[in-house]
Amino acid sequence: MPSLLIYPYRGLKRKLKVSSMSFNTKPECLVISPGGCGSNTLINYLNNYTKSNIFFEKKYKFFGLSHLYKPNYYLNKNNIKIILIKRKYSEIYKSMLSRGFIRNNLNILGDCLPFIYINLFKDKKKLKKKYYKYLNFFYNNWRNYNKENLLVVNFKDLYRNSIESKKIKKFLQIKDSKFLIKFPKYKRYPKENYVDPSTILTNKIYKI
Repeated sequence: MPSLLIYPYRGLKRKLKVSSMSFNTKPECLVISPGGCGSNTLINYLNNYTKSNIFFEKKYKFFGLSHLYKPNYYLNKNNIKIILIKRKYSEIYKSMLSRGFIRNNLNILGDCLPFIYINLFKDKKKLKKKYYKYLNFFYNNWRNYNKENLLVVNFKDLYRNSIESKKIKKFLQIKDSKFLIKFPKYKRYPKENYVDPSTILTNKIYKI
């Protein structure tokens, strides 16, 4: 039980970090999602063209930058461009649950007691309801961001056709014609010998 006390501490620390976040160098864009939306693939790709998530996570050691659960004063004041990935709640939940990420993800989304329905009461229905509540909280927060600096893309179409990639190219004013040609395609992760891409990216950034 004492090990669970780390989560309230992490939740409070996360709230403070998100609210006070600022950088000396202005991001050209940030890719944001609650998790389970294929954001790591896009983040990796945009790193070839812009100063975005990877650059700032490396430079400022800001873990979970892609999962900011709300825009703060710094982002609004500096008109930072945000690419927000949307996906059906049921698909996000299934993805995070299958990887065992629900508890940690709730913590990153600002929940100080993410273990209540996992370790204490073990109630799957209430856990799912709580997770959906935090997804609502996440997307409602970003709905209030400056529309000129916000591009919402759908996970369903992001890696399956060129509509969303063309939107991203225009939004970021990328001139390189190869951007669309080399844009990543949808790829289902193998179930055997599977290593989560977010783990690979985290290890790469923090050299774990």
